[in-house]
Amino acid sequence: MKLFGTDGVRGTYGNFPMDNPTIKKIGLALSKILDNNIKNIYIAHDGRESFKSVYRNLLEGILFEKAYSIKFLGMLPTPALPFILSHNTSQDSIGIQITASHNPYNDNGIKIFGYNGYKISRNEEKAIEEIVNSQDNFQKEIDCDLNVDQSTVDLYSHYLSEKLTKDIKFKKKLNIALDCSNGAVSNIFKSLRVPNNISFVLLNNLSNGKNINHNCGAVYPENLSQFIKDTNRKHDKNNNEWIDFGIAFDGDGDRTILISDSGKIIDGDEILYILSTHNFPATSTIVGTVMTNYGIRTSFDKLGYNFIETAVGDKNVLEGIIQHKAKIGSESSGHVIHTDTNIIPIGDAMITLIKIIHLLVTSNSTIDELYPKSLKIPSELINIKVTDKESWIKNNFTNFKKVEEILNEDGRILIRESGTQPLIRILIEHRSENTLSKAKEIINNII
Repeated sequence: MKLFGTDGVRGTYGNFPMDNPTIKKIGLALSKILDNNIKNIYIAHDGRESFKSVYRNLLEGILFEKAYSIKFLGMLPTPALPFILSHNTSQDSIGIQITASHNPYNDNGIKIFGYNGYKISRNEEKAIEEIVNSQDNFQKEIDCDLNVDQSTVDLYSHYLSEKLTKDIKFKKKLNIALDCSNGAVSNIFKSLRVPNNISFVLLNNLSNGKNINHNCGAVYPENLSQFIKDTNRKHDKNNNEWIDFGIAFDGDGDRTILISDSGKIIDGDEILYILSTHNFPATSTIVGTVMTNYGIRTSFDKLGYNFIETAVGDKNVLEGIIQHKAKIGSESSGHVIHTDTNIIPIGDAMITLIKIIHLLVTSNSTIDELYPKSLKIPSELINIKVTDKESWIKNNFTNFKKVEEILNEDGRILIRESGTQPLIRILIEHRSENTLSKAKEIINNII
């Protein structure tokens, strides 16, 4: 049976593939495919209450046949792992993030990183799946040490602090609202070195195991938008309470949604546009996905940028970046990969935050001035929960053709199976809101 989706293994904890016997088998399978020079395994998590059980079962599998030094890093953003691994010059370590990213708290998942900080390859994923599918259940009792290797954790915090403060002169004070989604970034701000000119207003930064992504963070950016609107309505721009912009993180800290001081919600496509057009010259290569809004794509084309399209998933975006030597890449959901960091080969929400801070400081502009109007054409993303994805798509083929006819050449419909949840995702776009509504009506009638 298939375990890996577009971003690791993920599912409701207690159900396949995130049931305890399967988690143990994944741990054992991983140990079987590792090179003999791997000695250390770094493990972090995003704050879900099930992480202790997932951690224990993983270790039972990993340590069933071989001995490794397990380095527990506690609650830490996913991008910290590839950074930490990239600094291990002996190349004797791998990393595992226990996370279900933006999913509800009762889900959990596993992301695996090789010694170089890159997510394991599809061939390695297939090898793990083959072993898991052929392996009988087993039991091994172990001591589960939850003492955090703080010196390793501090490497990432120090790196972010240096990036935030290096080579920049702050012309004005910035007040930034951060929705931490009760997730993995919550701990980072305890050790982050922040310049006097920056003030962070932290929201939803108290993880209790069940509140991750609950009505907050990148999944619900409208809540942060409303907070900024309500706050700024009471003050003028010269007041210390004025919010200059906001960032909504997801549960494991690799996705970013940007909010302007007027409350405008700016997604990954638009962040890509802002950072690209203000940091890189026209003719630069930019990477997006099949989900990138058509209006953003055409705007890049008009300016002379070389836009490259990949499949959904930050692993695919990274492959596009490497293949085409691109300057930057992003998903609509907010995974932004910055090539000039050179050492973090996945989306890193904290780096995106720092990039936006630097841009505002150096340009002495607001987000609304950098992105004065939305370039996106009207779109609608419809998520449909189904048990048999393939059959559902096949049975509704005729309806999809009707939608195509309505949208014609001024729009599009994109149907894809979610790689992280039991969902069919249907994206419809058209320059006319009225036409889009007609297409949406057909989709709603078949749900």
